[in-house]
Amino acid sequence: MRNTAKHYFLSMAATAALALTSHCVNAAAATSLNELISEVKASNTAETAHIRERERRFMAAYKDQAKMLAQAQAELRAQESARNKLKTRFDANEKILGDLQEQLDRRTGDLGELFGVFRQVAGDTQSMIYDSLVSIDKPGRKKQITALASSKEVPSISEIESLWTILLDEVAGSGEIRKLKADIVKPNGEQYNGEVVRVGTFNVITGDTFLRYEPEDGKLVELSRQPSGSVRSSAEDLSEASPGQLVGFSLDPSRGVLLSLLVQSPDLMERIEQGKLVGYAIIAVGFIGLLIVLFRFYTLRRVGSRIKNQQKDMDHYSDENPLGRVLGVYYNSMNLSADVISRKLDDVIFKDAAEFRKGIATIKVLAAIAPLMGLLGTVTGMIGTFQAITLFGTGDPKLMAGGISQALVTTVLGLVVSIPLLLSHSLLNGRATLLTKILGEQAAGMVAQQAEKMELARKQKADV
Repeated sequence: MRNTAKHYFLSMAATAALALTSHCVNAAAATSLNELISEVKASNTAETAHIRERERRFMAAYKDQAKMLAQAQAELRAQESARNKLKTRFDANEKILGDLQEQLDRRTGDLGELFGVFRQVAGDTQSMIYDSLVSIDKPGRKKQITALASSKEVPSISEIESLWTILLDEVAGSGEIRKLKADIVKPNGEQYNGEVVRVGTFNVITGDTFLRYEPEDGKLVELSRQPSGSVRSSAEDLSEASPGQLVGFSLDPSRGVLLSLLVQSPDLMERIEQGKLVGYAIIAVGFIGLLIVLFRFYTLRRVGSRIKNQQKDMDHYSDENPLGRVLGVYYNSMNLSADVISRKLDDVIFKDAAEFRKGIATIKVLAAIAPLMGLLGTVTGMIGTFQAITLFGTGDPKLMAGGISQALVTTVLGLVVSIPLLLSHSLLNGRATLLTKILGEQAAGMVAQQAEKMELARKQKADV
């Protein structure tokens, strides 16, 4: 109030100062003293009326402010009274709540521990049911177990029995193989309805295709990459099996973990691709060696068969087999000496023996080249690995995996190609040696027979 009066008197002083200034200005413009006095009086009258009007308004506003203050104080007293009543009521409710809680604790007794165990088991069961394959054909139990796990009240007998029933269904479902219809999603997003086979809580398949269960939306999705042929064959056998039929099946007891690792492992073609250019070169060498081996096996087998047939009929010979050519030389040279016949037979045998061994040396060379090419791939892969280490360090093993894979794969390819070629070379060489031995034995027998005939003829001639 005093501040308001102070402001009022300051305002009055400022108004008087302004009026005096105005009078001084007007005095300079007045033409006579009487006119100046008249103007001053008129100005004072107007200022006085203005000041009184302001006083009147100020007093009216003052009365309004006082009235508003009284109203505010009255409202404050009313709110304080209501606060005191609410506080009293709150304290009374707190006491009642404490009494009720104490009464509840006395009445529940061991049921409180039962409630804790029930909630814990329900929570564990909820996480198990959420990912279980049994939920494929029993989707409604997810909602049921969620309600049981989220309940904050003491469980009733029916709720306890519901949890017990869900656990029994899970146990029974884990040991059964069931066929049912379900929606299946392909890797490209296309959806279709088909017959699936659920193998307990471990695997779910359709035909020879393994599926993955998506618990978020309850859908079955084909694996973007399927396991090897033998595993898929077992899945197909199970899908086509009739009730009660026993078939073999590749079961994943880890519920998808082992299957995901098996799917991620590279197949044969991917392994070969890891060998890069050197790997393909080794395979080309092996392919060429395999063609030579097959051709030589076929040739020597055919020649050996013809020689055996010729051995059965030594009186008639054919130029289509080495033994027949030897017999032809012998029969055409029976009038010659044993030494001449021996030289002619040796010439035929040497030619046929060279044919027997044609390509065998090449197989041996290819068998020696293959591991050397594998060593080349190993060195190349390690160079790439060390370059990756130099550029990126050893923090990420994936950066080094490419070079290491090339080094190992090329080494394996070199050995895989070399070992069969070496064995084939040994077999072919032994076969060629055997055929050459047969010709040599037959030629030696013919020479001995001719020498015996000539010796007998000489003795007969000497006797005569």
